[in-house]
Amino acid sequence: MLSAIAARKAAQAARQNPNTLEKDTISLEVPIDVLPQTKSTSKRKSSTQNLDSAKRKKNEKRTPADPPREFTEDSFRAQQGVIIIESDGESLSEGLPTPNPTTSRRWSPSIPLNDSSDEEADTISFAAPPTTVSPNNGTDTPAILSTFDSIPDQNTFFLQPTEVSSLHLEGDAPHHANATVVALRPEETLCLLGTYVFSVLQGSIMFSGVTLSSSPNIYRVFAPRSAPLPVFEGIDGSGAIPHIRQLPPAIHCVISTPVALVLLQELRSGVEGLGNICRTFDSVFEPSRWQKSHISPLKLSGVHVVRSQTKDIQVFELSVSWRRALPSISPSNDTSIHLVKGPKKSGKSTFARTLVNTLLSQYQKVAYLECDIGQSEFTPGGIVALNVLSTPLFGPPFTHPTLPYSAHYVGAMTPRSSPSLYLAAVQAILETYRLDIQTPAISWRTSDADTRISDSIPLVVNTMGWNKGLGADLTIKLQEMIQPTDIYEIETPFDPAWPTPAPRDVAASSHPTRTHLLRPAPASILSANYSATDHRSLSIMSYFHVIFSNSTPTADEFPQTTGLTWHTSLPLCALPPYEVDCARSFDKVILTGAGTEDVVPSEIARVLNGSLVALVSCAPGTLDLDLDSETLASRIPYTQGCEAPSPALSRCLGLALVRSVSPLEPQTQMHVLTPLPPKLLSKCRVLVKGELELPIWGMLDYREEGDEVAGVESGKVPFLQWGKGEGVGGERRRIRRNLMRRAQM
Repeated sequence: MLSAIAARKAAQAARQNPNTLEKDTISLEVPIDVLPQTKSTSKRKSSTQNLDSAKRKKNEKRTPADPPREFTEDSFRAQQGVIIIESDGESLSEGLPTPNPTTSRRWSPSIPLNDSSDEEADTISFAAPPTTVSPNNGTDTPAILSTFDSIPDQNTFFLQPTEVSSLHLEGDAPHHANATVVALRPEETLCLLGTYVFSVLQGSIMFSGVTLSSSPNIYRVFAPRSAPLPVFEGIDGSGAIPHIRQLPPAIHCVISTPVALVLLQELRSGVEGLGNICRTFDSVFEPSRWQKSHISPLKLSGVHVVRSQTKDIQVFELSVSWRRALPSISPSNDTSIHLVKGPKKSGKSTFARTLVNTLLSQYQKVAYLECDIGQSEFTPGGIVALNVLSTPLFGPPFTHPTLPYSAHYVGAMTPRSSPSLYLAAVQAILETYRLDIQTPAISWRTSDADTRISDSIPLVVNTMGWNKGLGADLTIKLQEMIQPTDIYEIETPFDPAWPTPAPRDVAASSHPTRTHLLRPAPASILSANYSATDHRSLSIMSYFHVIFSNSTPTADEFPQTTGLTWHTSLPLCALPPYEVDCARSFDKVILTGAGTEDVVPSEIARVLNGSLVALVSCAPGTLDLDLDSETLASRIPYTQGCEAPSPALSRCLGLALVRSVSPLEPQTQMHVLTPLPPKLLSKCRVLVKGELELPIWGMLDYREEGDEVAGVESGKVPFLQWGKGEGVGGERRRIRRNLMRRAQM
């Protein structure tokens, strides 16, 4: 292949001596001594260049000789000093833009031609012409998420707070908040980002996989970018709430028309402040830089319209198999029990949440048993909990922390270290459900217009994603223990190393079971930005910053306390704690988990300092309060090797953070942080510490710039170390999983 300089010299010689052309052709054979002596800019060694030349000679011997190349004189004159050389018999000039003769210039040794060759390795490299990709070209087109186009006074109406109060909506309606009514035609969609509440005033809509009809109910929605966004979709305009005519006259033009009217209101809960604590989730309730140019036409603070798909946004979608399984739910005479199982990252929690919302359209209350202690829905991890729900769930787990109806503390993200305690906790909660919740003693109705079933409460069970080895055995035991009426099994990819267990003999079971096979959810694009550990840390921090109401409704037989607001203006190191005398306030301190049986009483104060503990209530007379002399000397009621409280005789009320233990003797004064209402604290007489630890975000002070925490330099902050760990215990701990302890037998 000829060099670029040789080609240009040949063109220059042809233009200066046109008589040398024979039969309108020229020869491109240029002597080597004609080439100018230029300094090579290539960084490759000469041996590599010789090797490349040897390869080119070898290829020339294999390929047939090309026909003689001919260039007419007119083509040289038209190109004004620019030559395109063919290579390997292929015309590289096809598709290349023709140079503009008015802007091209002749080649000069002092001012080289500005092209893409750069004389690297004395070869010519041809840059491909730039291709312009149309925004509507094939798969590069972003998906349209909102087909709703806001037009004021036609399909968008703005209301004052006094006009909203005239509708007499039920639930926790936000006071003195702006409101907007949107009219959705059938199959018209609207995707919103942020926090808001909504009510369906007329017609029916599809929202987050659930059909919602007109009612005075208010639904709270938390839609961050870290979770799939729900989408409003209009269905029809039949039906309306009784007081819809109280709306302003401007909206009467769309009443009784085939459109769905949805009332949107602002929601100020303070949940956005969690992004300041867990920096991974900073600004997840705000549009990204790809969406910030869009101005929201709804005039609602904290609510943003998402027009199209971006790389950091995923919408909630139901697969075909999920859509087939959900409509198959029908009320029956017997209370139904629904069990959801499948591998991890297959969408179990998402399907279980959608299943609860679907059941709430038929039942006034639904019970939820959380057996996935690594990804809990309503509580921090490590807790087997039973919740009784009356409102749909429209948000990720960290947006609805709840005080459970009944719970037991396992103390780890997996039951690997204490499988017997895990099964005992599930068994105790099942007995509580069957005796107290499954068939309520009193049939209640929230209103006469509510025709949903109230004399039975179905149960939804979410299992863990550990489906191999011991995890598969535990799931089978759970299924035999629960005896579900419906099993929703998400298919597991075939793995020859882990054969599927033999199916359970359905005929031998006294309870018939219907099995629904589901396809796993597609891989989420959000998993690259937010891991499972990040979500667990966010759930723990949300739990400790939430504000639970101190008063519960007395008319409800199963009161459920869910946090509605968050206090995030202060970090955990600046919140005022409870000062507790451990020797007087607690009857027992228990450690659970691998290796805790080796902790001696003299070191219990060090273990509790800065730890997460469970506040447990035990039945009177069920604890062994005999303490040895060493325990009495430490003044903390801890007995080495004591087993965890029996789930049949105890109940976990919540978690607490032991922020500090007094270093002065007798080391019984503690500073404790907990979001539990004060009326529940008097019942907590047992502290249980497991394997859970406070996330690193809970130890930092996001008010300070730099590495300071509450005004203390980074090197003097307890429990934290910047840089590489040193000393005994500084290296990564190695754990053996092949040892069986007595609790695992």
